[in-house]
Amino acid sequence: MKLMGKKINSNANPGKKCILSPFLFIRLIGIALFIFILTNINLEELWDNIRKVEIGFLFYGILFQLILLLAKGMRWHLMNKGGRSTYSIIRSYGEFFESYAIGVITPGRLGELVKAGHAEGKKSTIETVFRIIIERGIDIGFFVIVAGAAFLFAYTGLIPVIPAIIILIAGSIIFILSMVLMKSDASLSFTQNLLNKLPFLKLDLKFSFRHLDNSNFLFVIILSLISNFSAFLSCYMLALGLNFELSLLFVSGGIAIAGLINMLPITIMGLGTREATFLLLFKPMAEPLILAFSGLVFLVAQISGGLIALLLGQVFLIMTRHSEKRIRKK
Repeated sequence: MKLMGKKINSNANPGKKCILSPFLFIRLIGIALFIFILTNINLEELWDNIRKVEIGFLFYGILFQLILLLAKGMRWHLMNKGGRSTYSIIRSYGEFFESYAIGVITPGRLGELVKAGHAEGKKSTIETVFRIIIERGIDIGFFVIVAGAAFLFAYTGLIPVIPAIIILIAGSIIFILSMVLMKSDASLSFTQNLLNKLPFLKLDLKFSFRHLDNSNFLFVIILSLISNFSAFLSCYMLALGLNFELSLLFVSGGIAIAGLINMLPITIMGLGTREATFLLLFKPMAEPLILAFSGLVFLVAQISGGLIALLLGQVFLIMTRHSEKRIRKK
């Protein structure tokens, strides 16, 4: 039978102890944290923030979050399996949505590794982890580019020009390198040989990634741009709804920097670090308005986005398991 994406041998030795999968452990921790935070949210404060924002802009903020989820889900499908069957697409979306929701709640977005928990066998698991690293590299590179551009053109004088240019170049390198690792056979072979030479891992890898043709590779790039732009536009809609008189780059720079800090395993959902970042960067705005914006970003981009992803992920994974049962019966 199948449990959480992993095959279990029903004929296994009954006396053998079942070891908890690390991916299942991350999944359970993430769900527990989600429940804990939801039950400890100051609902009165969140409601006050919602009442401050114009309802139309709040709708657009949520809409762009949905676009982000759909675009990233399809990107993962192309990077991971890429099949055209409805079953394959639903399974990929289920795996992505679940991991996205757990990633939102766990420090350093560690929960995104649960995608690897659906792989079967050591080799497939390592290959999936490698794909996750590439996927995260694309998004991190984009965020670093936006942060560098904001330091260069929006937060002028906050840091010297040279460090701002270095940040911009570093983001471009991360983004391009991630794309090269996804597309280039030579870079993939180099990575494979490097991992095989690490004595403490004792691997004998032979990556068999589905090679992306030029059209799918271009589609992955387009989906990456759509999903990341949607993340910034979602937050910008919330800023406009609060009558922020700041440019898209000004707001996006703050979102990018807060997001990068949130990727470090020092905070959960950016609580505390996000507010500190916004208060430092959005000084032209009144402090209560900045804190209201931070609360809305937390509500729309993280709580709402995470809940939608968690629910859709479980629905799609259940649909996948039912399809597998029907196939086995045939």
